[in-house]
Amino acid sequence: MMNFQDEAAYWAYTTGWRIVRAMPERAAYSLFFGFGDVLWRQRGKGVQQLEKNLRRVVPDASESELRDLSREGMRSYMRYWCDAFRLPSWSPEKITHRHRAINDHLLAAALDDGKGVVFAVPHAGNYDLTGAWASIHFAQVIAVAERLKPERLYEEFLDYRRSVGMKILPHAGTNVFEQCVDLVKDNGLLALLADRDLSRHGVEVDFFGERAKMPIGPAAIAMLTGAPMLATSLYYTEERAHVHVFPQVERPSGDWTAGDRWDPEFVEVASAFTQRMADRLAEGILMHPEDWHMLQPVFLSDLDPRRV
Repeated sequence: MMNFQDEAAYWAYTTGWRIVRAMPERAAYSLFFGFGDVLWRQRGKGVQQLEKNLRRVVPDASESELRDLSREGMRSYMRYWCDAFRLPSWSPEKITHRHRAINDHLLAAALDDGKGVVFAVPHAGNYDLTGAWASIHFAQVIAVAERLKPERLYEEFLDYRRSVGMKILPHAGTNVFEQCVDLVKDNGLLALLADRDLSRHGVEVDFFGERAKMPIGPAAIAMLTGAPMLATSLYYTEERAHVHVFPQVERPSGDWTAGDRWDPEFVEVASAFTQRMADRLAEGILMHPEDWHMLQPVFLSDLDPRRV
């Protein structure tokens, strides 16, 4: 049974999906930008953590510049949420119009090669819109969804992402790693949020000059399938959401498709691969720090020691 707080969250989100979708576009986005400004002025834990994270990206920024950057970050984050409420009603033509890609030929070439793709994406811009766009123009995007509470709200988010064309696997589902490997081997396009570890199996990397934990899954899946890993930068311009696809992250030498993901040598090589992924993600975040929606701890010095 849901408690009152969970029930309120569920009804707030589901009501929002209906109301915001029906609002005039300019009014809807103005409402969300205003809400972002309120949260920014209140400077709660999420905004404080955002500023801690951004301080690593722009270490030379003054306090005033950092505050301005975090305000833009909160507005970008609220733009993502307004998009999320409205996206299921957008036609394929509108999704295409509202999205732009740089170097999408790299994605096309990788899929043409028939080995699948591991798409490493940051918590930035609008990854759902990029997923919908890629599902229309390339192949159905496969993604893994973090489990939310309450369960009914989690199911709503699964339905939402499926409604825009993606295949969604639950993060805590049975054999989700093996499912991802099998789908990529079938020339699948697997998109994984890769800039924050959600498990206890992540590996330490150097990220903006500090130690952080990132998931080893993208590297391990790319090694076990032979698929290329393409890291991305996601960001907004005034009119559109963008994805910048970087050239393939350098693969480990040798054939690891028959490897064992728990083997110490495999883990060591996958960890080095993850570091190269982290370097590419950092490059993209540095290009557009105002669109990095990281309101949670990433760096080890910010994490609860029990999580490290």
